[in-house]
Amino acid sequence: MIARGTLVVALLLLPEHGGPDAIRWRTDEAAARAEALRSGRALLIDAWADWCAGCKLLDRNTWSDPAVRKEVRGRFVPLRIDVSQADGPDEARLRTLGVEALPAVLLCSPRGCDRDSPRSVGYVGSREMLVFLRGPPPSG
Repeated sequence: MIARGTLVVALLLLPEHGGPDAIRWRTDEAAARAEALRSGRALLIDAWADWCAGCKLLDRNTWSDPAVRKEVRGRFVPLRIDVSQADGPDEARLRTLGVEALPAVLLCSPRGCDRDSPRSVGYVGSREMLVFLRGPPPSG
């Protein structure tokens, strides 16, 4: 029989729950943009919601992949915009960026995003995500 504490620890170590190599998503857009400007790294936005099945699949299968994590850590400041609550300011922000469906991943210059920023919409596996992340850097 497995003790409850052991089960909780085991669940926390699963890739979708974090771990030492997990992507450390920022949640403050202004701070993430300032970090991107300071570091010269592009901004990676993951538009996410707790009710979005494709978003959860991205977490479980794509963002947990070691090669994807390495690419994100090396080249981007990762920002997650959570639109789980309808009609909030984050939802309005995504509308200004032209995001109409989730999950949506945007590649942005250190100065920020706009409607023309490269994007991936819908669930993609780790191979497709790596191709997207390694594409031309966002301009602007």
